[in-house]
Amino acid sequence: MSIDQVEDRLAIRELVETFAVGVMRKDTGMWASTWAEEGSWTIPLKEEPAVGKKNMIAVLEEIMARNKFVSMSSFPTELVIEGSKAHGKAYAQELIFPRDGGQRILVGCFEDKYVKRDGRWYFLSRVYESLFRSAIPAE
Repeated sequence: MSIDQVEDRLAIRELVETFAVGVMRKDTGMWASTWAEEGSWTIPLKEEPAVGKKNMIAVLEEIMARNKFVSMSSFPTELVIEGSKAHGKAYAQELIFPRDGGQRILVGCFEDKYVKRDGRWYFLSRVYESLFRSAIPAE
């Protein structure tokens, strides 16, 4: 593996981590910085993908408004890098604390497409698949 390949893999890992940190901090600016302008985000909560930063931010803000806190960790796997494009998976674990009480546990996998522009990697698309869900009701 070349130095450039190692650097790209590390940059994509940092991209995935920044996405998760943006969620945990409720920092829409940080979270949005991980996306290409024309990005597409598909999650089970929405019937249609959110396309474009403005629409994706609106969906994230809607999710944030419903939750007191979300703890998220995520790591990329199966990365295939082909020049300025890449694809892979990122597994994620979330502990969700809704405003109305209780707790949810969510484990899933993102099918990701990445694009490198001006020396920086961005998400081009993320399609989330839920692998496990559990809910603990409010006491």
